[in-house]
Order: sequence, then C-alpha cells, then structure tokens
Amino acid sequence: MTRKKKSILSILLFVLIFGALLTTATFTDLQVSNILTRNALTDHTSYLSNHTFGVVLESIGSNPVYLAFAFSFMILFWYCVRKKTLSGAPKTVLACLMAVLSFVACYVLCSDTMEYIYEHLVNIEHSQLSTPTWLVIIQAVTALFLCALGLLAVRNFSDKQIEDLFTFAIATLAFAIVSTVVLHLIKGPVGRIRFRAMNMYPDSPDYGFAKFARWYEHHGQWIDKETMLSLFGTTDALRSFPSGHTNAAGASYMLPMLNDALHIKNKGVRALLWICPVVITGLVAVSRIVVGAHFFSDVLVGGTCAFVCMIIAREIFICKGANVKAIVGKE
Repeated sequence: MTRKKKSILSILLFVLIFGALLTTATFTDLQVSNILTRNALTDHTSYLSNHTFGVVLESIGSNPVYLAFAFSFMILFWYCVRKKTLSGAPKTVLACLMAVLSFVACYVLCSDTMEYIYEHLVNIEHSQLSTPTWLVIIQAVTALFLCALGLLAVRNFSDKQIEDLFTFAIATLAFAIVSTVVLHLIKGPVGRIRFRAMNMYPDSPDYGFAKFARWYEHHGQWIDKETMLSLFGTTDALRSFPSGHTNAAGASYMLPMLNDALHIKNKGVRALLWICPVVITGLVAVSRIVVGAHFFSDVLVGGTCAFVCMIIAREIFICKGANVKAIVGKE
C-alpha cells in the first residue's frame, strides 16, 4: 500500500472512530458516570472520592506530560553539551538552562503526585491545598534525585542517537505545550459542572443534576468562586470539559515518535510503543469518570486533543510533511 493510501485510510479511520465515540458519549455521558461512580461516590457529602483505583490514577495520571518535558530537556541538555558547533558561553548557558528545566519538570511531577496523595490524607481538595514545608522539601529532594538519574541515563545514548532524538525532543515539547494550552483555553469558557459537584446536591435546581450540560454547551463560569468554595470546597467545579488528567496522560503518545526518531524496525517494539500510550490514556480516562471528576466526552476529547497534537508535531518535525505531500500528490 502506498503512503498516500495509508495516510488517507488512517485519517478516515480516525474520523470514523472518534465520531462514533463522541456521538455515543454525547447521549450517554450521565448514564456512564452513574454506572462507573456507583462504588466511588457512595454519599452526597464529599467532593472527593477515596476509591483506590481512582486515587492511584489521579495521583500519577498526569505524570506522562511531566516525564515528556523532563526527558525532552534531558535530551536537549546532552545535545548542547555534545554539539561541536556550540562553544563558550552560549554552550554553557544553554546546557545549564536545559538542566534547570529538567529539574523543574521533575519537581512538578513529584509535587503533583505527592500533593494528590496528601489531599486524600487530609481530605482537602487539591486546588485548595496548602502544601506544608516538609512536603516541599521531600518533593525537591526527590526531584533532584530523579533529574540526576535521568541525566545519567540519557548520557548513555551515543552521539548519533542524541542527534536523532533532537527532533523527537522538539516535537514532544511542541505537542505537549500546544495540547495543554488548547485544553486550558477551552475549560473556562465551557464551564461544564463536574458530576461529583452535582452529586453533592443531586436534587437542587441550581447546582444538582438539573444543571447537567452536554459537552458542546458553553456557559462560562456561571458560579462565582466564593459560592463554589462554600458549596463544594473548591473553585474548579466548573472545569469538567475537557479532562486535564487525560490530556496529560496523552503525552505518553510521545512513545510512537521514538519509532521514527530511532529508526526502530522491530514490529513488536513498534506495536508496543503504540499500545502503551493507548492503555495508559485509557486507564486514566476511566479513573477520571470513576471519581466523578469528568464525563465520557470530557476524557475522550482530552485524550484525543493530545493525540492529534502529537500527529501534527510528528508530521512537522519528524516526517517533514511527507504524509501531507503524499496526500496532495507531491510525494
């Protein structure tokens, strides 16, 4: 099969599957949430769920995007160090900047994970959590260890591999940043109320299930922050669509780009690098519905946003537009 036919078939298949899933989600959002939250939201008094599966995936679900940033900056660090055309102050400054950014990514990873765990221990919603000094110190030390370990691990790549991974790092940073920005630009204006917020006042005409909205309905932040805080103990009750956790988990779609960057020929390895992000993103998506944080359509769009951004970045930085040229007949 030619590249043109493969590209067209891939696009049609994606549109068909995504369209079918989004249509299904549009009409079954509330029903799916009612089923999956049955054992996680057992009462109507708490915004948080202590369901084990949900708590674990909530704590580590965003890790892929921070790992993507950290790994990319580590590659760029060694690229700067080994690049012979770089020398003097520019080389030192760029290398130090990449090392610092690697540490920052590791720190955010550690703080995000530990704070989600801590919120369930003290039963305070994450956005309202005040992190104690001792936890900040633990986060910093752990991040420093992970950063050092990662830099030492990437050091083992050959100069040729680092050269090949340079475009992979740029593509990963590009799609992760764009995907995250797009998601947060959508969240506020849509203003979709979370299932777990409605679950606290199920019969209320103002804040209960009577206020359920479909994903395409835009209402903005129709409850002021003070009211949200008094009702739900948080100010993020209207940020259901799309799912940030699922979008962050979708950063694991950087893995298939390694197939092209490192010229991997083994079919088993290539398939595994595609299967892993699908499984990771899928598990996080289900967990977000289980704890009532998101609906089916929220996680579907959140994960798909990351996937589409990856495909575009891969086409631009790694494939150099080869698939687009094939489609338009300029192969």
